[in-house]
Order: sequence, then C-alpha cells, then structure tokens
Amino acid sequence: MKNDVSLWLGYFENFDEVEKYTEVKYDEDGDSIPSTFEKEFKLGYYDRDLIEKDWIPDAEDDIKELLVDFSYDDQLIKQFRDVKLNSKYNTIILVFNYNYDKEGRHVASVNESAYKLDFIGTAEYID
Repeated sequence: MKNDVSLWLGYFENFDEVEKYTEVKYDEDGDSIPSTFEKEFKLGYYDRDLIEKDWIPDAEDDIKELLVDFSYDDQLIKQFRDVKLNSKYNTIILVFNYNYDKEGRHVASVNESAYKLDFIGTAEYID
C-alpha cells in the first residue's frame, strides 16, 4: 500500500530538547495539548504513533546519511537524494502516513535561538 511521509530536518542541542519539542501533553480531562512542533508547524491531524525522530551528535548535510536506519530508508533516500541541503542538521523528524503539503498550513521553517527546524518535503513509500 502506498503512503506519504513528511520530513523535517533541524538543529537542536540534544535529544532531550527534541523530545520536549515533540512531546504531546494531556490535561486533567485527558484531552491532548499539542506539542510545540504541532503548534509551530500548524499540523493537521496525524497518527501520533507514526512519528520517528532522531538526534545525531555530528551535524550532517548529506540527506542519505541523515535518513539511514529509519523505516523505509531505501525508498526515502531515493526520493530525497536530489535535495540539496544548505546547512548541517542533527535532528530528523519523519511523520508517516501524513502529507504536510496537503494536510498542514504550510510553515517552511522555524528558527528560534535554541533550535531550528525546516520542512524538507513529502515522499511516498510502499508499506
């Protein structure tokens, strides 16, 4: 089955910061409070169990190196291999079964003093 996956690359101090940025909290009624990631990029609905993320100690500007070891990495690397990165990244966020180009209210990039995150694009993968 063919599905979409949306890719963000960024730069964070450490993995804990990435975790905090993407953490969904809940109020006393059990309703979810969107993560900073969801708010800043104005994400539409997605399955929160289908997000993969990682932080690497040495920033990299080769998309193949950044995507290796993620689910369906061979399919994703083929589709993103021609993307030229103009900076080095140490954070990778993938949201599977989600097409940010269609479902989100497109924010290309967030650049704060403590972190930065860029939307790179959407690819297809076969499950």
